[in-house]
Amino acid sequence: MGCSQSTRIEPEALTPEDSRTIRETWKLLGKEAYGEFGTRLMLRIFQKHPDIKALWQTPRAMNNAPTTVNNDNDDGQPKSENRWKMDLRNHGSKFFISIEELITHIDNPEDLFRHLEQIGARHKTYGVKTEHIQAVVEGFNHTMEFGLKDKWTDNRQKAFGRLINIIVARINRAIDGKTDDK
Repeated sequence: MGCSQSTRIEPEALTPEDSRTIRETWKLLGKEAYGEFGTRLMLRIFQKHPDIKALWQTPRAMNNAPTTVNNDNDDGQPKSENRWKMDLRNHGSKFFISIEELITHIDNPEDLFRHLEQIGARHKTYGVKTEHIQAVVEGFNHTMEFGLKDKWTDNRQKAFGRLINIIVARINRAIDGKTDDK
């Protein structure tokens, strides 16, 4: 324990009970909630860490100032503010889809770590830094607590906490350029 080696998290960090609890809890969300939960997550991140918003914005979303487009002009294009809301919801939904994908690999650490390395490497190209990842963790915890209410028990929170620790450690390693090959 007193070893000052790295904080590398080994596959044994998740117990079979953790895996069962995580899967059971995830089913409570239901895929139809991904957009709602994702939007809440993204808004929470931007509220608490406005600097992250600049990293997330796509060229289309960067022009997110409300506009007054004439509604009689039915060109099929949503207003800029609506586009931004759709992008926000879509990105948040993708986050929850990614978590679901990771959960399918929690019993196979090699696959899980490979996916996390890919996510970290991709987000590094967007300019994401390791300190930004903690904002996502805080937003995720807030969202789960808000969404699941009394179903977000200490046991569920602890199991997800262990999974989130693995996710954060592996994504941060990839962002820092430290893969298992290095």
